[in-house]
Amino acid sequence: MEKLASNEEIEKKALELVKAIKEDKDYQEYLYLRKKVKESKDIMEKINNVKTLQKQYVKSAYLDKNIKQELDKKLNSLDSIPLYKEYIIKEQKINSIFISMKEGLNIMFENILNNKIS
Repeated sequence: MEKLASNEEIEKKALELVKAIKEDKDYQEYLYLRKKVKESKDIMEKINNVKTLQKQYVKSAYLDKNIKQELDKKLNSLDSIPLYKEYIIKEQKINSIFISMKEGLNIMFENILNNKIS
């Protein structure tokens, strides 16, 4: 099979993809929201409380109903904060885009390896 591209060309194209992602409006909004969430002591305290409760709940083998109730209460409290809610929605959108890109690239690479692309 003939060489598709040099390593330099591949690296250049990969860097172009990274640059396009970093310049994307949704990604920029995500970074802005993440910064705002991290700057909020109230939100970060609630996130840390949730993480602690999640660890305790896992250690209880998901059996401690009191921890589960407290965890649900804390999660609802977090979800009621507009900034946090907006951040989570944007994060899910960005993650979905990245997963789609990864799956698309995996398919292309598989096709190249199986000589399905000429």
